[in-house]
Amino acid sequence: MISLFKEKSPVAVFWLIVVCFGLHFYSLIEAPAVLIKPGDGFFYYILEPLLNIQAYSISLLYILIIFLLALQLNFMMNILRMMPKQSYTPALAFLFLSALMPQLNVITPALFACNLFIWILFSASRLYAAPNPKTSIYNFGLLVGLCAVLYFPSLPLVIIAFFALAIIRPFNIAEWFVLLFGILTPAYFLSGYLFLTGQFDLLPPVQSIFKIVSLPVQPKLIIVSFIVTGLAVCWGIFSVQGFGKSVLIQVRKSWSVFLIALLLLVSALFFIDGAFPLALYLLMVPAACYIGFAFANNNNILPLIFFWLLLALDIYNSWLAKY
Repeated sequence: MISLFKEKSPVAVFWLIVVCFGLHFYSLIEAPAVLIKPGDGFFYYILEPLLNIQAYSISLLYILIIFLLALQLNFMMNILRMMPKQSYTPALAFLFLSALMPQLNVITPALFACNLFIWILFSASRLYAAPNPKTSIYNFGLLVGLCAVLYFPSLPLVIIAFFALAIIRPFNIAEWFVLLFGILTPAYFLSGYLFLTGQFDLLPPVQSIFKIVSLPVQPKLIIVSFIVTGLAVCWGIFSVQGFGKSVLIQVRKSWSVFLIALLLLVSALFFIDGAFPLALYLLMVPAACYIGFAFANNNNILPLIFFWLLLALDIYNSWLAKY
């Protein structure tokens, strides 16, 4: 079954569409809720019109967003040559992860933040050989700052951005200041606008307080899902390590950035109030990259095991489990 997605072909895209509708078919029966609140960030004011859209249109919009995010992630991986050969396995992995928890079957700012996050990772990886590095670094910082303003649980991306610059490029203090200015630019203009219009009350306090994540009614299913996903990601990380010895240094550095992003984004779940579980969408991006790589770069029985385990969990959690 995985072999269908190991080639970059129209047939693979067709099967991706089938998998996407198959995993999210329940969304066509019961329309996803539009779950937005001011505490999530300024995406709230952009997405507020979605509250007035009809249920069936919301269902189609949700499936379309998920599918386009999967293709966008796959595009990034192939353009950056992060895979042994071009394939659609990262998109497949993202679709699997997106259907892993019923609580994620919602229209949320985290979905739209995923789009920005993918472009942030793409921009970071292209800094290595940027013809005009300061312009590229400023634009990279601008994307990070914009994402943090629009979706508050993505604030760890600010730290990730500095790690990415340290990994991708040699240390240059001027470039670090350019990155800082890029990150601060969206907040600067937003603060100026709110000050001039007297709307500072639109800035809710961001509570960065440690909290214990509360699991749903059946935590065992969620824990099993997390364990299977964690093992699949670890398998992908080890696969990348074995592959990294024979690739360009730019690709190795990019994989290091992805790993840092994967580890640091976990903090969003514990230190930013209300981030769990929707901020898991951000974690899905680097996680799907590693799982997709392992799917494409392994010819033993492990890909089939994880493929059917993830598929079984998707079906059970979405259709049979009662939360």
